[in-house]
Amino acid sequence: MTKRSHATHRLKKLSFSTGGIALTLAVLTGCVTPGDPNIFNPTTPPGIPLPPNSVSDRVLEMAAEDLSIPESELGILRVNEETWPDGCLGIGTANEGCLQALVEGWQLEVVHGNQSWFYRTDSTGATVRQSYLENNLPPSLGSLVLSQAVKDTGISQEQLDIVRAEPRVWDGCLGVEDNGTSCPQVRYFGWRVTLISDDRLLVYHTEMLGYQIRLNRLQNTALLRNIIP
Repeated sequence: MTKRSHATHRLKKLSFSTGGIALTLAVLTGCVTPGDPNIFNPTTPPGIPLPPNSVSDRVLEMAAEDLSIPESELGILRVNEETWPDGCLGIGTANEGCLQALVEGWQLEVVHGNQSWFYRTDSTGATVRQSYLENNLPPSLGSLVLSQAVKDTGISQEQLDIVRAEPRVWDGCLGVEDNGTSCPQVRYFGWRVTLISDDRLLVYHTEMLGYQIRLNRLQNTALLRNIIP
């Protein structure tokens, strides 16, 4: 596949319109809320940064090789611009020598049918690694959620840990409705993030970039013993 056809394929999978920047997908994945047939045309905040074609093309090419799936059947869903802690993009092995320098790059979610995989890259796509982490919450978003939790609770950030992060597609209220408030008729890509302190859980709903972060107050008083491994 030529670079031009790579780019054309990418645009088929990930297209944006100006104004509200509506994201239309050719593929919806198992990462969306199960059993909801009404999820369509998810939207993202204006001004979302997109990786250069060299990055998305290389990720799709590598994913096709890794997964033994035709590249034409793969798409890209969530995209986040990140700063990685080292040359191994924060996911090096124990015996691997990693350049000790901050690396600007991206995290991309590759999708096929009802499955998805996360990849990390540098800024150009010269370095691409599949993430095998259980929790692939983008680090930039994790930092924003932790900061919000500190504001909401007064608990120091050192006493908070993110123990679970699940990709979601939310309604206009991010799945957290206030009494008497109608939700905008939109869908947002986002995450459900669970934090733990000494004696309780905190559950946050966020869209993809962290422009909106909402505490699920119905669940924020759950006791530590109620965590499901």
